[in-house]
Amino acid sequence: MSVTRRKALTVLGASAASLLTSNVFAAVTLPQAPAVQPLQVVPCQYPVIELSGTPFERGKAYGMAVKEAVRRNIVFYKMIFKTFSNISWEKAMATSKKFLPYIEKFCPGAIEEMKGVASGADLPFEEILTLNCRSEIMFAASDGCTAVAFLKEQTTGGSVLLGQTWDWFMPARENTCILKIRQEKAPDILMVAEAGLIGGKGLNSCGIGLCLNAVSIGSGKEGVPLHLIMRNILNTTLPTEALDCIAHVPRAGSATLTIGSAEDLVMAVEYSPNEFDVLMAEEEPLAHTNHFLSPLIAPHDKGKAGPLSTYTRLNTVRRKIKKLGKADGLNAIYSLLTSHEFFPESLCYHEDVRDSGLRACTIYSMVMDLNSKTLLISNGYPCEGKVSKFSI
Repeated sequence: MSVTRRKALTVLGASAASLLTSNVFAAVTLPQAPAVQPLQVVPCQYPVIELSGTPFERGKAYGMAVKEAVRRNIVFYKMIFKTFSNISWEKAMATSKKFLPYIEKFCPGAIEEMKGVASGADLPFEEILTLNCRSEIMFAASDGCTAVAFLKEQTTGGSVLLGQTWDWFMPARENTCILKIRQEKAPDILMVAEAGLIGGKGLNSCGIGLCLNAVSIGSGKEGVPLHLIMRNILNTTLPTEALDCIAHVPRAGSATLTIGSAEDLVMAVEYSPNEFDVLMAEEEPLAHTNHFLSPLIAPHDKGKAGPLSTYTRLNTVRRKIKKLGKADGLNAIYSLLTSHEFFPESLCYHEDVRDSGLRACTIYSMVMDLNSKTLLISNGYPCEGKVSKFSI
């Protein structure tokens, strides 16, 4: 009997033998999808932190503000590393040190900012560094996300719109935070991040927006970690500069980064340690999930058999985009991400009650208007309709 990736993700800590002898489902009956609720703007359930000053000063204020969340995040990733990669936290910290020379060379200010986070959270620098290298330490684990991007002519209001779900494990929700970063020599940033990480998804004051899809070729090399590449992109002013943050650095792992510009451009940049490719939106909006689409990299895809909903989610969101026609603002693309088609492994991905243990689900959904520089983020499942609004 084969074991689905979804099942493997939900029985963390189980041995291979117990997985192969267990039932894939605890029950035959599919769980019922909840009704999708109308949108309402509510106070944000995540910590919102405003940062300014030198990189160290910003980092220290960040670490102090979410000290307990950073500690929870370390406990969480200790478990994740051991479960997916059989790597102890000590080995993970030793591995992360190998990325330091690349971070120092290609990510100005990042070391000082991470040192500041460590100081503010009263933790060793090595632990904060390890959090920021988390994707490179667990190559075999794929979180599942759905991203969409619309050009100006594909919207009724003439704005560039980006959006995505972030699907991971439920403990990640309480470790999510919103960062408002004011910088002297780079654009200001509005970013959604995991506590302790200095890179994440979001937009900047120059109208550059960024979304993430996890993909994998199953291996990596020493280089610049994903979340540091993401931070570099949010420090740029032009889409060509954003692309340069991927094309001309040694890449430690793999990812798909959907990048948008308020000047009317969106692109999904797929990359691995050895290749990158750029998929541009032209006649239709972009959509991406968790498998490579580029013929350059797709033959090397090792993550495509991970969350198999990557195929059903991509097909679902593409069909819904076609039915939508022109998107009428952020609410319209947000509504795409509330779909329960193929529930619970839907765009709005719910924990499967048939499974025991830690279960995958949508941690949040976020959508961005790059022209008005506005971001909406769900407080919980997208279908619950509770969102918080931020601007930069």
